[in-house]
Amino acid sequence: MDLKELRRMTIPKLRDFAKAETELQGVGGMHKEDLIKAVAKAKDIAYDESHKDASAIHSIKHDIRELKKQKAALLTSSRDPKKLKKFQRKIRRLKRLTRHLAHEVKTTQAAQAAAPAQAAAPAPTPPAAG
Repeated sequence: MDLKELRRMTIPKLRDFAKAETELQGVGGMHKEDLIKAVAKAKDIAYDESHKDASAIHSIKHDIRELKKQKAALLTSSRDPKKLKKFQRKIRRLKRLTRHLAHEVKTTQAAQAAAPAQAAAPAPTPPAAG
């Protein structure tokens, strides 16, 4: 089991895995990324903060493509407005999530790029008392 496999699991499967394989408490109320981090720590799996959302974005986009296929099939067959609205709502929510995750990745990469530059800059010298 590695970090990539944990990220591909759905939240219910991840919670079941955490309950069965670890001694974690309160897994029912955790968000997915927090749960992945806790399971990785309990199982001694290396957790890389900088790469945390790249595979999640790809799996979400895969889900969006599947939902769009189902929506197209629904449009050709029955045109049920309630089901159609449900698909549209799911797609919209997942798209919003991918934008949010991409923004998080972008800001963490910018912060990591700025941190070495600040560390390499010499500290200002205090003026001589004279």
